[in-house]
Amino acid sequence: MRISLEWLNEYINVSREEVLERLPKLGFDIDDNGPVFPVTGPIVVGRIEKVEKHPKAEKLVVCNVNIGNEHRTILTADTSVEAGKYVYVALEGSKLANGVEIQRREMRGIISEGMLCSLEELGLAEKSEHVYMTDEELPIGEDVIKLLKLSDWYFEMEITPNRPDCLSYFGTVRELSAGLKRTPKFPVPAVKCDGNDKVEVIIESDGCWRYTARVIRNVKVGPSPLWLQKRLIASGLRPINNIVDITNYVMLETGHPVHAFDLKKLNGKIVVRDAQPGEKMLLLDGKTYEFAGGEVLITDGEKLLALGGIMGGEESGISDSTTDVLLEVAMFDPVRIRRTSRRLGVSSDSSYRFERGVDFDDAHFVIERLSELIQQLADGTPSSEIVDVFKKKIEQRTIFVPKHLPKKVLGIEIKHIGEYIEPLGFEVEELKDGYNVYVPSFRYFDVSIPEDIMEEVGRIHGYDNLHSEPPRMLAIERGRSEKQKIRYEIKQLMTSMGFNEANTLSFTSSKLIEKLEIRGKGLPVSNPIISDFDTMRPSILYGLLESLSYNYKRQIKDVKLFEVGKVFALHDGKPYEQEALAFVATGRESDNDYTDKRTITFYTFKGILDEIFIRFGVEVSYEKASINGFVPTRCAFIKLGTEEIGFIGMLEPDIADKLYDVKDEIYVAEVYVEKLYDAAKVQKTYKSIPQFPYIRRDVSYLIPVGLEISGILEIYKSNPLVEEVGIDDIYRQVGEGQYSVTVYAKFRHSERTLSDEEVDIALEDIKKQIKEKYGVNPRF
Repeated sequence: MRISLEWLNEYINVSREEVLERLPKLGFDIDDNGPVFPVTGPIVVGRIEKVEKHPKAEKLVVCNVNIGNEHRTILTADTSVEAGKYVYVALEGSKLANGVEIQRREMRGIISEGMLCSLEELGLAEKSEHVYMTDEELPIGEDVIKLLKLSDWYFEMEITPNRPDCLSYFGTVRELSAGLKRTPKFPVPAVKCDGNDKVEVIIESDGCWRYTARVIRNVKVGPSPLWLQKRLIASGLRPINNIVDITNYVMLETGHPVHAFDLKKLNGKIVVRDAQPGEKMLLLDGKTYEFAGGEVLITDGEKLLALGGIMGGEESGISDSTTDVLLEVAMFDPVRIRRTSRRLGVSSDSSYRFERGVDFDDAHFVIERLSELIQQLADGTPSSEIVDVFKKKIEQRTIFVPKHLPKKVLGIEIKHIGEYIEPLGFEVEELKDGYNVYVPSFRYFDVSIPEDIMEEVGRIHGYDNLHSEPPRMLAIERGRSEKQKIRYEIKQLMTSMGFNEANTLSFTSSKLIEKLEIRGKGLPVSNPIISDFDTMRPSILYGLLESLSYNYKRQIKDVKLFEVGKVFALHDGKPYEQEALAFVATGRESDNDYTDKRTITFYTFKGILDEIFIRFGVEVSYEKASINGFVPTRCAFIKLGTEEIGFIGMLEPDIADKLYDVKDEIYVAEVYVEKLYDAAKVQKTYKSIPQFPYIRRDVSYLIPVGLEISGILEIYKSNPLVEEVGIDDIYRQVGEGQYSVTVYAKFRHSERTLSDEEVDIALEDIKKQIKEKYGVNPRF
C-alpha cells in the first residue's frame, strides 16, 4: 500500500518522521519512502506577455514571460502557447521529474532563460503533448512546488494479509491516531439529491453477499482536477478521467473497491449470477477470459457487465460520451474471489482487497462519498434512491475480555482497555469482571477471540514498553510421553542399523500415484500451491524414494533412509490419518566395511522388521502379496493376527529405472506403528531362565517350488515341546522343481530333562503331519 503524506494530513496532522517511526512499531513495515515528485526549484508561476516567432527557426517561438519581479525570455517548441496564459516556469538550477537540469541555453542566436513546463515534466502526468497553460488567475512569481504541494512524500507500507482494513487511508489514519493519541478528521458526505431513478438488483449467486447501487444523471466526463490526479499519482495509480478517478480515490480512501457503469449500456437492471462453463468476457485489461463455471458475474440479465470483485467489462465501462452512471458498492465472498483470481490469472486492486475481506457495513457511506465527489467534480445529479440488496447478512461480533487477561497475556496492568482500542474503531462496554468488546465491521475477518484484542492492546501500548520476564510454568509432567518414548526408541533402533533419518514433505503428486500406487490414492488437496503437490501422501515411501533417487544420481550408491510420519487417506468419505514407519535402501549392507560384499536383500529388510517386532513384543506373520510395481516373489504383507499392518517388497527394476533413475535393486517397507504403541502398553511378564537343557533336531525337506514354508513351521510350533523353530539352510541344486530346506527345532520341557526317545516321537509326529498336509518328505 503506497500512501501520500499530503493526503494523510487531510485526516490527521502528522509529520514524515512520525510516520516513519510509528508505523513500524504498530506492525507495518515501510519498505520504501521518498519524494513523490522528484523536482527541485526554482520553479515559479509566470504569465506569457508576448509570443513571437523565432527569426531563424520555424519550429521555435520566443516568449516574454512575467515571473513577478522580472521578465524572462524563454524559447519553446510548443507553438500553441498564447499570450495571457499562466504557465509554470523552470528557472536556471531547477531539476525536473525526468532528470533534466535547467540551464541558460542559446538557441539559434537567442538565449533561453528557463523552460515552460508540461505536467509530464513536473511528474504529474505520464505523457504531455503541450506546455501546461491555464486561464485561471494564479499568483505570479509563486513557488510552484509549494503551490501544487509537489514536496509530497510517499511511503510503501507492507500490509499483512490479515489487515485488509489498512489497504486504505482511513485504516492507516486510525492506526496513527491510536499510536500518536491524536483525533482524526474523517469526511462526512453531503449530497443534494434529485429524482428517484433506480435499477432493479437481483442476487442469484452465493458469492455476492450484498449489492448497493445508485443512479447519477447528467455527469460530465473529463479530466480530474489537478489535486485529485496528484493524489492518485502519489498513491501509485494513473489518472484516467474524473469518474474513474473518483472510484479509485474512494477505494484508496475507504479500502472498499467500487465500480461505475455507463447506465445507457445496461438493460435496466442488475443480475448477479454464477458463470456457466465456457462463457467468455472481454475485461478492461483488453483480454478475453473463458470461465470454468462458478465465477461471480455482474450482468443486466442479458449482457455480461463485469467479473464480480475483480474487473469491469470493456463494453460497459465509462467513456467520454457517458452522461448517466450506475454506481456499484458490493460485498463478495473472499474465498470465491481469491479462487477466481488464481484460476484466471487476473489480479487487480479490487481483487486484492476483496479476497482479503472488506468492510461489510460501509456501503451507504461509500456510495454517499462517491456521489458527493461526482456531484462536485463531474456536475452529476444523484438519485435519492439507493438500492441495497442482501444475500447474506453479517452480524457484528462481540467478544468478552476478562479484566485479568492483559496481565496474564501482556504482563501489564491497565485501567480500561478502551483507551487503547477505541481509537481503532472498537466499542467497549465495561462489566463487573470484564469488557464486552464490539468489533468494528472493517475488522470482522481479523479479530475473533480475546487474544486478538490483547494483540491490539499490546500494539498500541508498544511492544518496546512491555516488561520482559521468563514465563513461570509448573512442571506437572516431565520428559517424553509414552508414545514419544516409543517413537524415539524406533528411531534409535533404525539409526543403530545404519539408516539415516529423513524428513520429507507430506504432499505428493497424483500423477506419480497413477504410475505407482503403493497404498491407495491419498487425500486430494482442493487448492494446491503447485500441481506436483496436489495430494496428501498415502505412503511415506514416495518422499523416501525421491530422496534415494536424488542421492543415487549424485554417485551415492549405498543409501539407507527411514522416516516416521503421517500418511493420509479417505475413509467413508472423511479424511483419515495414521502414523507409519517407512524405510528404503539400495546397495551394500555395510558400505564402510570393504570386506563385507553383501548387498541389501529381501531378508535384510525382514530381519530389520523382526528386530523391531521382537523389541516391542509383537508377533506378526508374513503373507505373500501382489502389489503393482513390486516384484511378486519378493513382496509380502505384514499381518498382526488377521489385520494387515504393513508390507515389505522390492520395487520392480523397470519402475526403479524409469521413475527414479536407479539401476540397482530397491527394497522398501512400511508399517503402521500404532500397533507398536498399543503393544508397548501391555504389561510384560517375567519368564524365568529354563533350568533344563534343550535338544536340537535338524531335518532337511524336499520342498516343491511355490510352496510356502510358513505352513511347515506352524506345524512345528503347534507341538508343545517345541520351544523354537527356524530355517537353518536352503540348498537349491537338488533337482528340477524342488529345493532342500533344512529346518531346525529346539525341544525342551519346563519341568524335567527330555529323553532322546521323547524328542524322536515328537519329531516323527511332526513329519507325519507335514506329509499328510503338504505331501512333503524329508530328504534323507
